Amino acid sequence: MKHSIGTKVLGCTMGASIALGGISALGPGAAIAAEDLNPVQVMQRNAVDYIKVANVSGSFSFCQDTLTPSDEVFNLFGTAATSMCAKPGYAFDAVSHESYYVNIGGKVEKVYTMGLDEIERMEAETEKMRCTCSMSPALAMASVKGVKVSDMLSLVDVDPQVNTITFKDKEGYGLPMPLSYVTEKEALLVYQIGDKKLSEGERLQVWIPDTVAKYFTRAVTDIELSVSDEVPEVKGPDAEYRAKVNVLSTVQDTFRVGDMITFEGYADDCGTQIKAVEFSLDGGQTWSSFDTSSANTEDWVHWHFDYVTEEPGAFKLDVRAVAEDGVVSPLASSVVFNVVE
Repeated sequence: MKHSIGTKVLGCTMGASIALGGISALGPGAAIAAEDLNPVQVMQRNAVDYIKVANVSGSFSFCQDTLTPSDEVFNLFGTAATSMCAKPGYAFDAVSHESYYVNIGGKVEKVYTMGLDEIERMEAETEKMRCTCSMSPALAMASVKGVKVSDMLSLVDVDPQVNTITFKDKEGYGLPMPLSYVTEKEALLVYQIGDKKLSEGERLQVWIPDTVAKYFTRAVTDIELSVSDEVPEVKGPDAEYRAKVNVLSTVQDTFRVGDMITFEGYADDCGTQIKAVEFSLDGGQTWSSFDTSSANTEDWVHWHFDYVTEEPGAFKLDVRAVAEDGVVSPLASSVVFNVVE
């Protein structure tokens, strides 16, 4: 019997039961139990004498068209991202559509001010992009709609010496970036995620492919162009959050010997290719590797792993990812399940 509780959620078929009722924006460890565990329970769980299966075998597949539901993306920009990024949108005072303006200034011949109506009348782009934290496991893949930053800059006469751009929110927050980086990456000034317009507190966000979320300024009101003696560096994920991997399945049922269990999750390394996803049923003593070298770097790897149970007992499936440059997930993800005769 195959156990795969699932619905179609913006892409691949969902397997087992899904954390947070959708594609989770949380990270490794979020799906290792059906409920939140306190530290003592975690120690007890880790102390269980799990049945070990060397060189676990199963059926593996992956796709890259799965998207995080819009509500989860908004949660990422609100609660999960509060400590890692710019101020969340809900923390800003609401501003009506008609009263929201963006200034393009700095080293330009004349400051250009435009309202949301004018921005939304410009040629729109809809793209799939990731939002990934540099300092936590948080990650989402979204469809975003907005205008190219380069199209907005074409509205002003930019000093030819300009090499730096900073997107600032209503309170002046923003991280400087190389102008060439932003234009080459075809950054968007986004006003819609999925089918939802941004809140009255933020209205506009910057999204940049293959870039960590701390550069995704929210509630953008100023685009400042400047000349820097040293062009600012764009930093990627911290080392401990490279090659992110997550199991989205939480297992609440007890399975029988011979049942097929479908596990599901994602792997991503913010612009570096994921070349393999690996599984272990013996506490990491052996790993079975499944090739994903055909994956592109623009989208996350959304994987499924089918395992047929062979004996009764308690089991813990560990999952990790391997990036193209050899980096292995510093933080593996796990799921626990039980099998009876």
